[in-house]
Amino acid sequence: MINPARLSWRDGQPYAEDYQDIYHAPDGPAEVRRVFLEPTGFDELLGADRTLLVGELGFGTGLNFAVIAAACVARGQRLHFVSVDRAPLSSDDFRHIARLRQSDFPVYQELEHVYPPLLPGWHQRSLAGGQITLSLFWGEAADGIAQLVAEQRRPFALWLLDGFAPDRNADMWDQELLSNLATVSRTGAGVATFTSAGRVRRALQAAGFTMRRVDQRPHKRESLAGTLTASTLPPFNPPSEVQIIGAGIAGASAARHLAEAGVSVKVFDRAAIAAGASAIPATVMHGRLLGNQEPEGLLRAHAYLYARAYCASFDNYHPSDALHCTSVLQVPSETYPLERLQTVAEQYSTGGNWLSLADADTASTIAGLTVDTPVLHFHDAWIVQTPLLCRKLLDHPNIQFSVGQLAAWPDTPCIAACGTASQSLPGAEYLEVAEVAGQIDVFTLDGARTPQAALVGNGYVAPMQDTLAVGASYEYQPWPEREATATNTEHLHRLTGLGRESVSWQGQYRGARSVSSDRLPIVGALYDRSGAAIADRYVSCGHGSMGTVMSHAAAVQLTAAILGDFLPLAGAERLLSPLRFRSRQARRGYKFAARD
Repeated sequence: MINPARLSWRDGQPYAEDYQDIYHAPDGPAEVRRVFLEPTGFDELLGADRTLLVGELGFGTGLNFAVIAAACVARGQRLHFVSVDRAPLSSDDFRHIARLRQSDFPVYQELEHVYPPLLPGWHQRSLAGGQITLSLFWGEAADGIAQLVAEQRRPFALWLLDGFAPDRNADMWDQELLSNLATVSRTGAGVATFTSAGRVRRALQAAGFTMRRVDQRPHKRESLAGTLTASTLPPFNPPSEVQIIGAGIAGASAARHLAEAGVSVKVFDRAAIAAGASAIPATVMHGRLLGNQEPEGLLRAHAYLYARAYCASFDNYHPSDALHCTSVLQVPSETYPLERLQTVAEQYSTGGNWLSLADADTASTIAGLTVDTPVLHFHDAWIVQTPLLCRKLLDHPNIQFSVGQLAAWPDTPCIAACGTASQSLPGAEYLEVAEVAGQIDVFTLDGARTPQAALVGNGYVAPMQDTLAVGASYEYQPWPEREATATNTEHLHRLTGLGRESVSWQGQYRGARSVSSDRLPIVGALYDRSGAAIADRYVSCGHGSMGTVMSHAAAVQLTAAILGDFLPLAGAERLLSPLRFRSRQARRGYKFAARD
């Protein structure tokens, strides 16, 4: 976990105890404009790029971001704001500040609800209906910026250096770090900082910035601002059009992310929107977390937190029956015994107000029915009505949907998000993905009280108005429908304690998930036999039972790859990349994959 900033208040202003320094002057927004925006000609940047890319060292209270986001929203400018912070505010401290400021800067009201917990690595958030993207790195600034150097192809237009004073926070003013900022910036990119220390000015000059002193009297003597003399980043032109094969949750979420980034998207599906496993009418979003912070454990946590926040933002701007915010209670099961749930809670609950271990009495109060065991409580999770959500995601002026089947790759960049059918495309035959059938059953309640929370644990129960969606069977070979119904009925009684006399069966829905050979999703560029990436060919499939979580995480990852940004999910490239099958097949041959 990341240690939060020790925040105090002096004369009504936030103060960093660890650095013995203020976060900003009493006239904070005015200070942002006179130190960072006016000296760098910020107003001239608005409208110059499809998406304005701004970087920052030191997120702090988020004031620089809020001021810039407000200006971009007012001008209709898309913004991607990237910031790193070694000691971010705790969720409680940020919530307090956000509530003080949201009347002046409405983005605080939205960010308060999706502010990242203190997990190390990148956290990306979509705000203002997709117009604003915020990427926050919790950890050492050098580590976050090093990832930009390795992966960023689209150049930054502006850098705000807002760390505490150099004599109190020396690591943030390191020569290599400042040189790396220049590496990912375009010619003429602006840089500004509150400090006027000579060693900072010389370090920025050595990095390639032409620097000047800015008169800040009567507030202080001077600050620094400058521009990058010459960029070393190779030219990159992001595509204006992307095609997607598949209109299930994976394809629909990818389409929406790209559309909100200003890309024209064409989506094709051989059947209809939300066919296959996405036709299942209701499922529960929860983390399936591991009790560690190893790469896969962190990946699952970050993916869940991104999906949770993305749904919150989407529902805020597009409210419908597609998403229902609720508590999710994970009860002990054979695969997740109580000891494992306790370990998960110990690993993650200290990082923010998003999950906790609840005792039986608390769980019973949350659920509105008797729960006789401690549970893992996911706060503010979602019940997803997948067909409705797919249609809402595809309802965007930049998205065109057609029924049809693409037998070959188009000339434009393309994402195969069509489950096992992805294998039929040239160059994707090697993907190790197969179908696993599943069924949910729907029940009405006969006089019993509707559960007030979703329950999961070797099956799930999702309350939907006057009905309960119960599932989902996991069938390596398709079962008879009656057998699947019997299994789901057992899930219902085990998870809720409701007797058979309390419910009436209404019907079932069946679909087939695509599942990879290692049970991890397949996300990223396709690779040929030599291990070289195939240009403009991407895939998002194999999400299995994690589709409502991993589809959104895959979408943000693919959007970044296609548009030239760094990959925001921790460890995703190594764990999820289709390249992993090439290396395994070289050792042990193919496993339910066609030979190519």
